[in-house]
Amino acid sequence: MRCCDLSSFYAENGGGVRTYHRHKLDWFARHPEHEYVLVVAGERPSRERVPGGTIIRVRGVPVTPDGTYRQILDLPAVRRVLRKGFDVVESGSPYLDGWLALAGAHGTGARVTAFCHADVPDAYVAPAVAGLPRPLGERLVGLSRRYVRALYRRLDAVCVASHYVESKLHSYGVTNTLRTPLGVDPRRFHPDRRNRLVRQELRAADGDRLVLFVGRFHPEKELGPVLEAVRRLDGRPHLRFALVGGGPQAAEVHAALSSCRSATVLDYVSDPERVADLYAAADLYLAPGPHETFGLAVLEALASGLPVVAVDHGAAGEVVTAGGAGTLFRRGDGADLARRIDELLEADLGLLSRCARRIAEREYTWDHAFARQATAYATLCGVSQPAAGVPNGSNGASRGRRSA
Repeated sequence: MRCCDLSSFYAENGGGVRTYHRHKLDWFARHPEHEYVLVVAGERPSRERVPGGTIIRVRGVPVTPDGTYRQILDLPAVRRVLRKGFDVVESGSPYLDGWLALAGAHGTGARVTAFCHADVPDAYVAPAVAGLPRPLGERLVGLSRRYVRALYRRLDAVCVASHYVESKLHSYGVTNTLRTPLGVDPRRFHPDRRNRLVRQELRAADGDRLVLFVGRFHPEKELGPVLEAVRRLDGRPHLRFALVGGGPQAAEVHAALSSCRSATVLDYVSDPERVADLYAAADLYLAPGPHETFGLAVLEALASGLPVVAVDHGAAGEVVTAGGAGTLFRRGDGADLARRIDELLEADLGLLSRCARRIAEREYTWDHAFARQATAYATLCGVSQPAAGVPNGSNGASRGRRSA
């Protein structure tokens, strides 16, 4: 197949969407029977041939103050790329990318799809309108859901990584879904990376239990329960906490934990090898974000042998609970999170660690993820036999409609 992805969520300095596309390039490099092109927003146009495919940058306007994220607006440039002929075009953002993909691929015969990487109505619109009068705020959230419905129902299919997102889209009236879970690199994220020096850097001595959070310090992660749990458990013998990240709430996190003797706060880490070392140094991982559409960090933690305490909302807890490698806490309840941390630390961490690792390496590698996706796309395109190297067994999907 010839596949093209169009994504304004791709950022050069990291993020879950960049991780997705980089591993997708790696997969296509191992499967040269396919062709892959990735179109992303850049400061200036460029074309870069890389192992696995081609990255084409088209001009995009900044949508964040630091220019980390840009929105593709250049439809003629997108059309020139898509006119070269693809079997599948996948858009990665529900803002303009889907419409650009539809317009650019019109008349080419390509199947136009999307990957739902973000829960835009509840994770972004709802918090943004929280200060407005309730009827107006609810109307705006409702409009954002209808917008998602209007776009996604025009596509041939929408990829979702979790039951949570699939159920939410179905509630909007979007039923043309393909469930294709994401993956992890089990060679990079591995318990064998555990390093005494890294633990010492995080102020964890021999015999201490180290509880870790890695992610953005952002309102959508709802870090309040984590901060409360750390304060409640502060001073417990042989218990340490490490929070690693950056973002708009960095100063708030530092201030909230400044008096906690058991907490260490580190700035954002961009080096994936360094991140893998941090995971392997810990004993337990916290996943508080209630708007996760999958939870790549959770999977990285599991692959590193970490049991997980996840929030009971969103997709973060799906893999954890299905595999028996952790537990859930009530959303917004720091006291309950503290209790769940206590419970897991009293459990057989060795058994839980082996269970966590087994889940990741047996079911959720990136090879599994993209093999499932390639098979789903082959079916969508009417290919009777999966291409070489792509196993059977992906989740099926109903065909989409192009009506609003």
